[in-house]
Amino acid sequence: MKFLEKWLHFYRIYTLGYSIRRVNADELEIRHLILDAFPRGMIRLIFLAILGVIAFIDFQHGVRPFDNQINAIKYDFDWAFNPDNRIMPLYKEYLEEIQREEYKRMYPNSKIDSYEEFKKPYFERDSLRLVRPIFHVIWPLLLLCILFPPRPRGIRINRKKKVIYQQHLGKEYWLAFIPDEGDPLSGIVYNLYGLYPFSLTGRYSLQIGIPEKDGKLPFLMYGCYPNPSLEHNRYLLRAIRDFVREDNPASLKYIGRCYKFPWLNPLIFLFNVGSIFRMPFNQKLADKQIEAELKAWKKRSENSKKHWFEAVQRQQQSVNQDLAELKMDNKI
Repeated sequence: MKFLEKWLHFYRIYTLGYSIRRVNADELEIRHLILDAFPRGMIRLIFLAILGVIAFIDFQHGVRPFDNQINAIKYDFDWAFNPDNRIMPLYKEYLEEIQREEYKRMYPNSKIDSYEEFKKPYFERDSLRLVRPIFHVIWPLLLLCILFPPRPRGIRINRKKKVIYQQHLGKEYWLAFIPDEGDPLSGIVYNLYGLYPFSLTGRYSLQIGIPEKDGKLPFLMYGCYPNPSLEHNRYLLRAIRDFVREDNPASLKYIGRCYKFPWLNPLIFLFNVGSIFRMPFNQKLADKQIEAELKAWKKRSENSKKHWFEAVQRQQQSVNQDLAELKMDNKI
């Protein structure tokens, strides 16, 4: 039992790397589930389903899968750059036909077209002859962008500046403060049992809400999809706590600059791995806004700061109570 418990603990800590990456020594980023992991995987599943349907239809007609599509592409390139390969056999058939005695009797005054005259109508009828190969170069690039879309930025935890922030609409940032003492999660509202697409195994997404100045509390979903374990969300929040409280927490020893490759979990691999580039992130603009918010924060009295954290925690308690009524434990 002890071995099993140790292995489970190791697995849960190791798989944090599927959802967390280290931006620098003092900052972590947690993957955005809805904008990053889920749509990436769904697009790929749809693409694989389309390939499966094409392969099935080809099998039914006794054709090797994708032979028709490959031959069509080859034909377009051959027709564009080596049209003689296609037209010359037709010209030879034409010569054989007009040299037959029966044809000569029927059309005694028929003129034999030269090869240049013969192939001219083919080029005139197909004005897109040179355009189609360009399309065959463009569509794989578009498909590559669709299957490996840019990675949106997730929520970030900066323990040096003691803030938790999320990029919003490009140039704006939602920002929560981390208290100097007490629970590092006091400035956010979390829900371990958030909406989880196609949940059939009792798994849930981690929802984190950052209070806005106008009192609104937008919740976003974080972590990889699907969850590697039922305790993944709880371990994510514990990792945030450990990161703020300790210099080198044991729970983050497997976290690197990039998200880990889930080699042994094909579904997590399908939904989370692979991106041409990350979404643009203006760190200077983020730092500027954070510094402005921190400057205003430091001007507030200790009582004012305390009331701010208490207001956030009241919202957290409300979430906890609602979940408790559903017999769900939202406490870390």
